[in-house]
Amino acid sequence: MKKALIISLFISLSLKAFSQVSTTDSISFDQAIDYLEENSPYHFFYSPEWSKGVYFYDFPENMAPTSAIRWIAKQSNLNYSIVDEVNVVFLKDYVLKTNYAQTYLNYLNQKEAFVRDTVVYEAPKKQIDEEVEISKEYQLFKIGSPSGNIGVKTATLSGKISDIETGEPLIGTVIYIEDLKNGTVSNMYGHYSFTLPKGRYKIEFRSIGMKTTYRNIVIYSDGNLDVEMREETTSLKEVTITARSEDPVRNLRMGMEKISMKTLKQLPLGMGEPDIIKSTLLLPGVQSVGEASSGFNVRGGSTDQNLILLNEAPIVNTSHFFGFFSGFNSDMVKDITLYKSGIPAKYGGRVSSVMDLTLKEGNRKTYKVNGGISPVSGRLIAEGPLKKDKGSFILGARTTYSDWVLKLLDDSKLSNSKANFHDLQGNFSYDIDDKNSIYLSGYYSYDNFDYYTEDAFEYSTMASTLKWKHVFSPKLFSTTSAMVSNYEYTVDSRTDSTQLHSVEYSLNQYGFKSDFSYRSSQNHKIDFGLNTIWYELSPGTRTPIGDESLIAPKTIEDEQALEAALYVSDEFDLTHFMSISAGLRWSFYSNFGPKSQFNYQNGLPRTEESITDTSHYASGKSISFYSGPEFRFSSNIRLSSTSSMKIGFNRMYQYIQMISNTAAMAPTDIWKLSDNYLKPQRGDQYSIGYYKKLRNNTIEASVETYYKSLKNIIDYKGGAQLTMNEHLETDVLNGVGKAYGVEVMFQKKTGKLTGWVNYTYSRVLHKIDGNFQEEKVNNGDYFSANYDKPHDFKFVTNYKFSRRFNVSTNFFYSTGRPFTAPVAYYDLAGAQRIYYSDRNSIRMPDYIRLDVAATVNGNLVAKKLNHSSWTFAVYNIMGRQNAYNVFFRTEGEEVKGYKMSIFGQPIFTVTYNFKLFGNAKDDF
Repeated sequence: MKKALIISLFISLSLKAFSQVSTTDSISFDQAIDYLEENSPYHFFYSPEWSKGVYFYDFPENMAPTSAIRWIAKQSNLNYSIVDEVNVVFLKDYVLKTNYAQTYLNYLNQKEAFVRDTVVYEAPKKQIDEEVEISKEYQLFKIGSPSGNIGVKTATLSGKISDIETGEPLIGTVIYIEDLKNGTVSNMYGHYSFTLPKGRYKIEFRSIGMKTTYRNIVIYSDGNLDVEMREETTSLKEVTITARSEDPVRNLRMGMEKISMKTLKQLPLGMGEPDIIKSTLLLPGVQSVGEASSGFNVRGGSTDQNLILLNEAPIVNTSHFFGFFSGFNSDMVKDITLYKSGIPAKYGGRVSSVMDLTLKEGNRKTYKVNGGISPVSGRLIAEGPLKKDKGSFILGARTTYSDWVLKLLDDSKLSNSKANFHDLQGNFSYDIDDKNSIYLSGYYSYDNFDYYTEDAFEYSTMASTLKWKHVFSPKLFSTTSAMVSNYEYTVDSRTDSTQLHSVEYSLNQYGFKSDFSYRSSQNHKIDFGLNTIWYELSPGTRTPIGDESLIAPKTIEDEQALEAALYVSDEFDLTHFMSISAGLRWSFYSNFGPKSQFNYQNGLPRTEESITDTSHYASGKSISFYSGPEFRFSSNIRLSSTSSMKIGFNRMYQYIQMISNTAAMAPTDIWKLSDNYLKPQRGDQYSIGYYKKLRNNTIEASVETYYKSLKNIIDYKGGAQLTMNEHLETDVLNGVGKAYGVEVMFQKKTGKLTGWVNYTYSRVLHKIDGNFQEEKVNNGDYFSANYDKPHDFKFVTNYKFSRRFNVSTNFFYSTGRPFTAPVAYYDLAGAQRIYYSDRNSIRMPDYIRLDVAATVNGNLVAKKLNHSSWTFAVYNIMGRQNAYNVFFRTEGEEVKGYKMSIFGQPIFTVTYNFKLFGNAKDDF
């Protein structure tokens, strides 16, 4: 009764106010609504789009507020609903459901959602239907206080973008304001910060695989706006590769590629398992030395010149079963970004590329279980909230049961061998409050291979990261991380009972980093910070096995070193058509005792015979020290709204290097820290590119060319001993290299048919020209690197026949890699000897492969226990025997060459994938 009297009093007072409105002057829709809000008890909700250009010229006098509302709705061709007696919702083309509106507005009242300074409007999840989600796009969100920051013309809008179903932060979401022709992108935590002039705007939020949404705001001062996005259930599958900002023309970074996990799982792969590392081979400028090989080569770099980070922890070995399986569970990975050039200043330690893998944080809404089963492996993922909307966990496990495959082989030794692997991954996240969040992730990988009675291998990786994210203000936030990474292996040799022995190797890395990001204005972003990493390396311990073994125990001295760096980068718009990113990273490195170092006679090559004495360094004593500036520069010159040109340069130092005389990366390779003899590698890369959007922005085209110079690269003397060598520097040679190439790419992201085609022409040349003849390779002239493959063509398509069925194909062509071969005999001192060609002067046959995969999804009922799919794939459908390696044998008086193929026939695989959903309180 009291409430009704108050409303009547407001209405009677407002009659007098409305009698003063002139009937001759025009009044806009917004002015009429503002006037009603000031002179009546009503609050109004509508889309500002409907009010543009709407004016009233005959607003009648002495009109009651309720009559005015009806009159405005009729003149504007809108529908309206009065809810809870004082709240009016204008809608276009449909009427708000009365039963929902009452519940929804009661909830808003409980959250004090009608206070002008309130930012976030959020209804209970179970009450949301399609109209509710649309209604958020019609609301006007008022950011900050009208009395805040008086005299300041700009304000900072910040917030977090997340998945409405899982609560997972959405990385790389584009936040764009058409009126300003400007925007920003959410970071790896889903956070964004955007400085803009005060006023009213419509903001667009776009994210790969998510439904584009909008928010109408009026911003008075600094404030927060969190947005939840829903998966685009009716859209077609997206193409896998895109720039992080979803617009390569405006994006400042060049040579940066992002890989979509959704399409990765549709690609046909050899063992029926999505392979994150091998998916990068679909990108321009990324190659491998051969089929099923571990590692990858980026723009002329060796496999050890790639830094691979899993939640910021460095991972040395990235494969299972000697390269046949990926070392990462694809169901656990949320985001993959590969930097080929234009590498941000916060990254360092490798001269070729950086691959940054981010794990999922887990579902913050409800519990979920999913997995997959193939003939040789299985995987299982469990995730759910630690506390709803505050914290979450995700745990994954994977294993193989492939021994039955070995038993089918004709080779008696292989059929009696054993091979297995398993890995575990986990990630925990928790928001302490609006400004502080913590994250804890872990990774463990184990492989075991027992080759009958001859050899056995065991290798494992362990990594963990503890991270704290703190928001100082809408413009400044930081992340502080501590991480540990361990890689170790054991090799048992059991061929001869008198030679039985075991070799153990380990590499430990302990890191700390603190990164800060400050956005002084919308067009000016500064990143700065520091990071350190401590290395502990055990080069090898050899132990005899059994009483009959004649092998003597031996241990190579441990190595330890510290690598540190300070960095700062500045990203800003120089003009309306030119953006620049400039950065400086200054790295420091020193290795420490206890350590013994051999000294060699001046004027002679380093050999065991030229050793003069030994220097001993006490614990903590610095042995060698290196430091140097690492410059980073990128620029974007926008030639038009659909085209741009980019120029970039970056310098990188690498203080830890892999020692291996094989073309492919192997789990048993050893790593060596830089010292007085093994200098740090340095890579300088210059790049320029042209980017164009075609056919109404449905096709993205790009051409990038680069030149890279390499210093202090590694090669080896003939017959070099690389394992258990206490004076490794006598067998290692340093040299220089150069790499150059052109990459052309076209990609289509929308429609039933999506995909991309790219072509790369590239050369990788090395030069080893020491002071002595035995320290020269190829007489000191340039020669092709082991992974030099000039022509590389890739064609990837995905055709979606329906929402439940799609087919994907991959086609690869590349030049065969080079090798050195015996070409003639000659007589020396009465003995016949073999004469070899120049280093890597002959090439293997070209590599050609076609793969096909089909994915069939279950029915699309939204609410059911199990959502499943089947993937059928044929790898190497043409059955082509591509040469992985060429080797030679002396048979009688002849030397014969042989080609070895890994997959010489089509490989058929089938994988069953499932997802189990449930209510958070009923699942477990």
